[in-house]
Amino acid sequence: MGTEAGDVVAEREWSTGPVVITGASGQVGTALRARLAGLPNEVRALRRGDDVATASVGASAVVHLAGALFPRRPDTYQSANLDTVRATVTALKDSGVRRVVFLSYLGADETSTNPYLRYKAHAEGLIRASGIPAVVFRAAHIFGTPDAPGPTVTEMLSSGGRPVTVLGPGIQRYDWIARDDVAEALLHAALDHATPTGTFELAGPQSLSVDEFVTRVNGADVRIRHLPATLARLLGRVLPTLPSPLVDVMLRDCLSSPGAGETAALFGATLHRLDEMWPAG
Repeated sequence: MGTEAGDVVAEREWSTGPVVITGASGQVGTALRARLAGLPNEVRALRRGDDVATASVGASAVVHLAGALFPRRPDTYQSANLDTVRATVTALKDSGVRRVVFLSYLGADETSTNPYLRYKAHAEGLIRASGIPAVVFRAAHIFGTPDAPGPTVTEMLSSGGRPVTVLGPGIQRYDWIARDDVAEALLHAALDHATPTGTFELAGPQSLSVDEFVTRVNGADVRIRHLPATLARLLGRVLPTLPSPLVDVMLRDCLSSPGAGETAALFGATLHRLDEMWPAG
């Protein structure tokens, strides 16, 4: 599974204390807040510029979701994916927070030339070195529901019958995971202290190529237009709306290691297939 798991607490202990969420307005943050709404825990949802140190006073857990594959100005890949984590870890020093949970990406790699993947990996290191018991999830590409598909899926939906543009040949495969399944795993990691600490791959039960995914969310009659990988990489160097790190990530396979499916069971999540969340087109 590619984990660096720590010790499992012997007795189950479900925390009822406050939960701090950075990046709370994103697709996963919104789902996590909805899930927490049914629990007694106070939810402290943070947005850009909010004081993490003040919000973390008396909190049981901090869930760090802030980050971006497509950072908007004035953000950069470093400021969105590394500096936010550094600021959070600094703010939590001597805070008494019992757990930190961080949502990373499956391809995170400290040696990568891709700044998104590199900064995600460096951010993981900061979380692990914080001295606070931590859970790091390296998640695959996330899909939402038809009424809230999320940013990645939105780019793959046809509008007005127009073709969907796919970067590369469309045969690259992702272990797509449902947004609500990610939220459930985050919830247990934050509040169920019988769950382990460490680094875990979080992926769905179904590996689909990009073309297969596009067809399933749009219907069999969807038209797909492929942008050759060479041209996509070239455009990534000159178009601000198509940054190179994003192009590189979308052209890569996003597949988990053998045994990664065990993560869901460890963290109380039941994985859902795409056809359970999206009706057949």
